[in-house]
Amino acid sequence: MEALSTKRERLRRELQEAYGAWLRTSEDPDSPSPRPVDVSGCAEEAQAEWFAYLAAKERLVQTYAEQAALA
Repeated sequence: MEALSTKRERLRRELQEAYGAWLRTSEDPDSPSPRPVDVSGCAEEAQAEWFAYLAAKERLVQTYAEQAALA
């Protein structure tokens, strides 16, 4: 079984990677201003990366809640 500290570290890395992927997809280097975003908080062409970020965030939050329950 994965130790909680190792799990948190892995999930933080996954969260950072997912957020970075979303940023890379949603940014347009040729545009001086940000592109419009939809109500979900991301441009339509970046939705898959946004949802991957949200899923990674949820996994990390759940791990911290698991740690708090054990304390």
